[in-house]
Amino acid sequence: MTSAPTPTTAQPWDQPAPWILFLRKHIWVIGILFFLTMITVMRPLLVRRPPPPEVVGEVPAFTLVDSSGEAFGRNELLAADKTWVVGFVFTRCPSTCPAISRAMLSFQEQISRSRLEEHVELLTITVDPEYDTPEVLAAYAASIGANLDNWRFVTGDKQAIEDFVVGGFKLAVGDAEQVADREPGVIDIAHSTKLALVDRYGNIRGYYSTDEDGLAELYHRTLRVIRLEEGE
Repeated sequence: MTSAPTPTTAQPWDQPAPWILFLRKHIWVIGILFFLTMITVMRPLLVRRPPPPEVVGEVPAFTLVDSSGEAFGRNELLAADKTWVVGFVFTRCPSTCPAISRAMLSFQEQISRSRLEEHVELLTITVDPEYDTPEVLAAYAASIGANLDNWRFVTGDKQAIEDFVVGGFKLAVGDAEQVADREPGVIDIAHSTKLALVDRYGNIRGYYSTDEDGLAELYHRTLRVIRLEEGE
C-alpha cells in the first residue's frame, strides 16, 4: 500500500519579500501617489506661457525734470535697469486723470505685494507742464499716496513733453479747453488714458487700459517682460 505524501514545510526563501507584499496590498494607493507626483513635477513643463509682448516702439531721447527738481531723461530711465509703466495725466484734470492715477496706485500696490519693487518703476508724465511744476507734482503725488521709491512724476518744457508723448509714444495730446458749465479756470486736455509698458532697454511693449481686465493683463505682461530680460 502506498503511503500518503509527507507535507512539505515552507522555507523562508519561498515567501515573497516584505516589500513585495506591501506593494501587492497597496498597489492602487501607490499608483495614485505616483501619478499625482508626476503631474506636480511635469506641470511647469506643461504650462504654456504667453509670448512676450511685441516691441511697438522705442522711447526717444528726452530731457525732463521730476517732482524733486532732478533731471530725468532717457539716460536715467535706462540706468535704472527696470521695467517701466508709464501714465499720462495732469493735476487739475476734472475727468479721466483721477481714475488713471488710482489705477497706477493699485498697480504699485500689486507690485509691492509681489515683491517686485526692484524690477518695476512707475512714471507719470504731465500733459499740462505749464501748470504742473515740480512742486505741484510733488504735492499731487503726496495727495494720492504714491510711494516715490519706485514712482517718478515728471514735467518739463511744453514742447519737450509734446515731443516725448506724441513723437515717442505716438499718443495724441489736445489743447487746454475751458470746461463748459464750470467756473473759469477749470480746463480739460484730451489725452490717452492708456498705460504704456516699457522694458529696461527703452522698448515700448504695448498699451493697456486702466480697468480691472487691463490692469490684470498689464501685470502679467510685465512679469513676462521681466522673465524675458532675465533669460527665462
